[in-house]
Amino acid sequence: MIPNQFDDIRSYNDDEIPAAMEYFIHDEISISMAKLAFPDKSAEEIQDLLRSIKTTDEFQSIMMTRFVRLIETTSMKGVETHGFELLDKKKAYLFTGNHRDITLDAFILQMYMFENGLETCHIGYGSNLILNKTIDVFGKSNKMFRVERSQNIRELAQNSQHLSDYIRYLILDNKSVWIAQRNGRTKDGNDKTDHGLINMFSMSGDRANLVPNLAELNITPIATSYEYEPCAMMKARESYLKERDGVYVKKPMEDMDSIVSGIRKKKGIMTIAICPTITYDDLKPFEGAEKHEIVSAVADMIDKRIYANYRLYPNNYIASDWLSGTSTFKKYYTKAEEDVFKAYCDKIFSKLYEELGSEAEKRFTEILLGIYAIPVENKLGRHFD
Repeated sequence: MIPNQFDDIRSYNDDEIPAAMEYFIHDEISISMAKLAFPDKSAEEIQDLLRSIKTTDEFQSIMMTRFVRLIETTSMKGVETHGFELLDKKKAYLFTGNHRDITLDAFILQMYMFENGLETCHIGYGSNLILNKTIDVFGKSNKMFRVERSQNIRELAQNSQHLSDYIRYLILDNKSVWIAQRNGRTKDGNDKTDHGLINMFSMSGDRANLVPNLAELNITPIATSYEYEPCAMMKARESYLKERDGVYVKKPMEDMDSIVSGIRKKKGIMTIAICPTITYDDLKPFEGAEKHEIVSAVADMIDKRIYANYRLYPNNYIASDWLSGTSTFKKYYTKAEEDVFKAYCDKIFSKLYEELGSEAEKRFTEILLGIYAIPVENKLGRHFD
């Protein structure tokens, strides 16, 4: 039972699941979504199935695995996983992952944890994504907890302390957690850990002894890579407009559009790699160092482990060669693969140029290709800051 002090951000306790299922039963959108995962069942049969679910684990094993498997079979060529053997089933981990898709990164990780006999993790997701009650109930049923997005400095400090306390509570209660390495998805392909995130981790526990404080959390980087970047067009468009206009204001429901696009659009092969956990031995050399040095060291460890385990596809090498105007990585792709990637890019270019005009062509092309090319530079050690 999760303590009451976390009621404003926590996921559901098991005794709250029957009421959540009853909400879904009377919600047309929920039934329609469930129908996609169970096309052979009538609405009445789906309602009976929902009524049979009594715990969050049952919700995930009965509903979420079916739904995620549907996404995998309809929009992916497959999922490859590495490193699950590194995880001790008796331990909890603070998975800190690069963030490429709003929902799929964590959802698919959960499914493969389940399939590897591990307890699924709790997932942090931004309060900006909780657009209605259905999303709120769904998230809490799926072990998702609220991460407040605040512009107010005082509120930010309070929310960070509260979130840090909650994450440490979960880890010490032997429940794993997934959280993105920074706010929002990676828009430019450059996976960099926000130092503020590490600061937030350190706000709970023994703040006077930062090395054992952070080691206690079992911070474990996760590298997630897609052959075809989810929502690449939307990411490149947002980056271009923000650069051109100095600001980008999202339209109502734009985050929902991104969720739907990420689910539906082709992704090719997805790879999830569990990286080595950051241990006390890794951090011990920084005992006695200034806080900012320890925070920087942890962020750097996360980044390097993600880069080392990030899978590069032919598309990454093609984009890197196109941007540099060279054939440096020619041996990593074929002419046929280059033709397929060109057709993919041309389709995106034609849609965006129609909206933004020909003056966007050069810069927009650089931004789109950068989403694929920057991971090559990071993996090779030529990091973008």
